[in-house]
Amino acid sequence: MNKLRRQLTALALGLLLTLSGWAAQAAPTATPAPTLPPFDVSVPAYDEQHPEELTPDQLYAQAFILINQDDGRVLMEKNADVRMNPASTTKIMTLLVAVEMINVNESIRVPDAAADIPADSSKVPVTPGEEMTMKDLLYGMMLKSGNDAANAVAVLVAGSIENFVRLMNEKAAQLGCTGTHFSNVHGYTADDHYTTARDLATITRAAMENSTVRNIVGSGQYTLGANNVRKEKVIENSNLMVVWGSKFRYPGGTGVKTGTTSAAGQCLVSSASRNGISLIAVTLKSTTTFQEAKWQDATRLLDYGFSQYRTYTFDDLYNMMSLTKPVSGARKDDPSGGVVKLNALLNRNASYERTVYVDDLPDLLKVFQDNITVEYTRSFTAPLEVGTVMGNLTFTPPDSEDVVTAILVSDRAIEAAPVSVLNPFALLPDWVTAVFYAILALIVLILGLRLILRVRRARKRALARKRAREKARIRAARQRAARRRERLKA
Repeated sequence: MNKLRRQLTALALGLLLTLSGWAAQAAPTATPAPTLPPFDVSVPAYDEQHPEELTPDQLYAQAFILINQDDGRVLMEKNADVRMNPASTTKIMTLLVAVEMINVNESIRVPDAAADIPADSSKVPVTPGEEMTMKDLLYGMMLKSGNDAANAVAVLVAGSIENFVRLMNEKAAQLGCTGTHFSNVHGYTADDHYTTARDLATITRAAMENSTVRNIVGSGQYTLGANNVRKEKVIENSNLMVVWGSKFRYPGGTGVKTGTTSAAGQCLVSSASRNGISLIAVTLKSTTTFQEAKWQDATRLLDYGFSQYRTYTFDDLYNMMSLTKPVSGARKDDPSGGVVKLNALLNRNASYERTVYVDDLPDLLKVFQDNITVEYTRSFTAPLEVGTVMGNLTFTPPDSEDVVTAILVSDRAIEAAPVSVLNPFALLPDWVTAVFYAILALIVLILGLRLILRVRRARKRALARKRAREKARIRAARQRAARRRERLKA
């Protein structure tokens, strides 16, 4: 029985290993840490229809970062400050330093240093003594990831590889890189040659500001001119995300550089632009078990990045603002309480749209509202027909000289309330009613003041009469007293 149990256990283990081997060859639906096989049911399956739900566990890369190329905003990261082996992504810095110091159209002769590379290096190839343009040499270095071309570039630019490496490290420090040190120009594995995902994104961001760099790293293929050693030759970019016809080509892809060694794993710095948004994704040490890991990682990161941006048109922003006005004289049973919404109809050729990070929508809406002026050309008094022109709107974008204008129209009809004998002003504009009641109040006030004055005058007259009577009484009393005194004397 025990022997049978052991046999069944061995059979089950063998079947499990077979299935695991099969899974390793297939594109996974979920990706755990890169040290594990590319299939783990504990990680939720990646949903291509909802790239905004991407989590770091669904990527192979041991370290990665995704940034906005224009403003440097970090959109997602993992171990972005851990020192990693960059492999041939090193050549991004090599290219940046070179194009800032030389004329790419000058003719050069390939120096002997081109041959001084490890035997298992990637090559263009170029041959010492070969005559070509610096431009051809740079394209060969980046598209074919030629270590031979990188050495040649270093000697031609700085006189020696050591001098050029010093320039690379100085440039890294100048850009603010704190976790980077270069010891060669091509990225071949060395103990003191390292960078971080964050630093590599910083270097790439600086490089992509240079038009020559953008042209080189964004080319799917390039034709090397014929020279004294070889005939004309077409080379294809090792970064398949910019190669037409490749199943890994990324829509809007603009670069940048691949890198793969046994120590570094699969590395890729990728970039893309859509709707005015440019992104840079750095993925370092993706698994070598699944050969498509770096393309999958980069695609998922870029898709996630673009999902974090939204494009808003004038209509979108205006509808969020929801401009409404109360209408006087509307029926009491009006379904919207006598309030009309104003639709904005853009004038011919007027347009406005902006693409922003999802969290920046409130700021965009505030800018939109703060730069709108409205002029009403009709009173808001019922009845109103749907589409009645109520005024004009002018929007002056602070970041553009193009002024946007529109007419404002009522979104629905509003019926007037029935005319009432008790309320003869029901159909009049509010200002007319207000003026009438103001005049009426003034008349009442004047009449009241007159009444008060009349009462006061009457009181004064009555008091005067009373005082006169009192004086007459006193005078009569005095006269009677005088007469009595005269009789007594007599």
